[in-house]
Amino acid sequence: MARKSWFDPESNEMMFSKYMEQMESWQAALADGVVEPEEVRQQAQKVAEMLRALESKLSDELHEELTNIFYEWAVLMGMERLVQLTAEEGRA
Repeated sequence: MARKSWFDPESNEMMFSKYMEQMESWQAALADGVVEPEEVRQQAQKVAEMLRALESKLSDELHEELTNIFYEWAVLMGMERLVQLTAEEGRA
């Protein structure tokens, strides 16, 4: 499989949301128009299994680098969620 860049070549923006929309797991979860808690649990389990399989293949250096990226990604997700919640409260 050809490597897909994580960044748009024109805007240099991260393209994960674009890829997300193409993923079968995303399409299946949205097929009925509702994401159920069980679907979220199953997706979390799937990602955890993938990370466990990857972790043992990484050098210590790459493991540390990816760990820091995941931590910063979690901060980004938290920030985005907080902005979303704040915007929703402002509309209420």
